[in-house]
Amino acid sequence: MSSKSIFQFIFLLAIFGGVPVISWYYLQTGLDYRLKALAELSNLGTVQMDSRVSFDKRTLTAADIKGKVHVGIWFPEGIEKADANSLLHLGEVHEQFKSRSDISFFIYTKSTSTDSLMSFVKKNKFFPSPVFYFFPDVSVQRIYYFMKPEVSSVPVALVDTSGSVRKHYNLVSGKELTRLTEHLAMILPIESTRDELIFKRDKEK
Repeated sequence: MSSKSIFQFIFLLAIFGGVPVISWYYLQTGLDYRLKALAELSNLGTVQMDSRVSFDKRTLTAADIKGKVHVGIWFPEGIEKADANSLLHLGEVHEQFKSRSDISFFIYTKSTSTDSLMSFVKKNKFFPSPVFYFFPDVSVQRIYYFMKPEVSSVPVALVDTSGSVRKHYNLVSGKELTRLTEHLAMILPIESTRDELIFKRDKEK
């Protein structure tokens, strides 16, 4: 067999044999990644949510969150004292989800003055918002099964449509924020547009 014939044989093998194998490899890699990500989710307990009133006087009841994905975010020292990273990441979350109707973010914080808090969140363009709700942080550890937070951390809880807390994160970490977004893409109802939920980050902090 001439060298030209050998080259043609290899070329045809690559087309008819190699491409399906490569395609299978990338599909399998994606499946493995998804299975690994799903394995990180567990059931930490069912959210015990009572009726509560937000700082801007919106009332939230258990019926309002039934069958809906939501994320609980706790600023233990108060959002007004939060570091730049956590506020930057909160802004990214808001920008990503502010037009959606199938998810809500409940933000729990200390505040010495409702007026100063509302002024702060308006200044940072977190309010008014159809997806952000700001609440006093009363009983937040019990609601989401949070452990005692580390200094400067901002605990986050992912809650699925059954009301189960699936995982905890730290909003200060860019890596954990990215993982939260990936997990959201996996548990949101099927009609949601999954491609919209992946952050395009220049780098992870």
